[in-house]
Amino acid sequence: MKIKKHNRFLPYGRQVINQDDINSVLEVLEHDYITQGPRIQEFETRFANYVGSKHAVACFNGTAALHMACQAIGLRKGDKLVTSPITFLASANCAQFVGADTTFVDINFDDYTISVKELEKFLDKENVDVVVPVHYAGQSAKMKQIYELKKKYNYYIIEDACHALGGRYLNSKIGSCMYSDLSIFSFHPVKHITTGEGGVVTTNDKVYYEKLLLYRNHGIHKETELFKNKTMAFDEDGNQNIWYYEMEELGHNYRITDIQCGLGLSQLKKIDQFVERRREIASMYNDGFNDNEYIKIPRVVSGVKHSYHLYPIQIDFVSLGENRNTIMKRLIKMNVGSQVLYIPVHLQPYYSNKYGFKYGDYPNSEKFYENCLSIPMFPSLTDSEVKYIISVVNSIVS
Repeated sequence: MKIKKHNRFLPYGRQVINQDDINSVLEVLEHDYITQGPRIQEFETRFANYVGSKHAVACFNGTAALHMACQAIGLRKGDKLVTSPITFLASANCAQFVGADTTFVDINFDDYTISVKELEKFLDKENVDVVVPVHYAGQSAKMKQIYELKKKYNYYIIEDACHALGGRYLNSKIGSCMYSDLSIFSFHPVKHITTGEGGVVTTNDKVYYEKLLLYRNHGIHKETELFKNKTMAFDEDGNQNIWYYEMEELGHNYRITDIQCGLGLSQLKKIDQFVERRREIASMYNDGFNDNEYIKIPRVVSGVKHSYHLYPIQIDFVSLGENRNTIMKRLIKMNVGSQVLYIPVHLQPYYSNKYGFKYGDYPNSEKFYENCLSIPMFPSLTDSEVKYIISVVNSIVS
């Protein structure tokens, strides 16, 4: 049966914006502060309350969040960061930004996150300063086991939770830092909520929190008791000069704006609704692809509430007798977008040239990459559109 082409293109991910979001941004624009104003702290407070952490520091994007998190724990030249090869480049690049080294541990095939078994093997052989588990596609890595290994091998944990806002692991929300030192999120338009661009770091440690505030804003502070240059800081009567500030550490301009946080505050009200809809779509996909012999659907492991940033299927292209590029082109012709997420980071020229990584080093990650394809997943997909996508994918992957 010929399938009628859908009248709009359905990308693998996109933002969902309504009039409430627009009004929230307009409200900021109609008031005095469009940056460095009150909406930023309001957003941070509400975000921390939502995920269950003590502190949150919003910033320019998720990459900036990773960079600041590395600085907060004191990662530096000669140190080593370990992450998964199946992630966006920033999870690995953040170590490079501070002069540290990056290496990788292979993934599990049950949840596509870093393998605890392989991590322990690696830790037995090499010293590691920080582990960055990636909650791939919206499913938490095995954080309790990774945290138990931390007690034995003495490293920091930074959760890359960019895919997992609204998800849960055991009895806590992702971002609560129950089993980590810091967690980071992204608010890029394809993520669960958006601020256009934007990111946040959560933590339960006040020292890290105060460092993050410094690194976000050029390293500048105005804390009276911390001033070093007393003659410049105070007038002849001992009163603080109201213009005075000091830069004690090298920071960045990683500030987020009130405009972005106005949008974020509105979006945050809808996060549970967004996640629930993603889970409904995933359930429809699971049913729709369950009988396709060429497709393996993503599995949800015990103790995890998957928030489905992505819906990555594994396609047996060899048995199908088609290459992935051809399949993707045929999907595009039917107005169905797809994406390959991700090319294993260790195979990127920068890392292979610098560290000598090669094909075969991380076989699970490489096999996953060879067969993966993410299909549309965003809350505004209608049931009829989801059924259309299922029909199109099943007709092409057959």
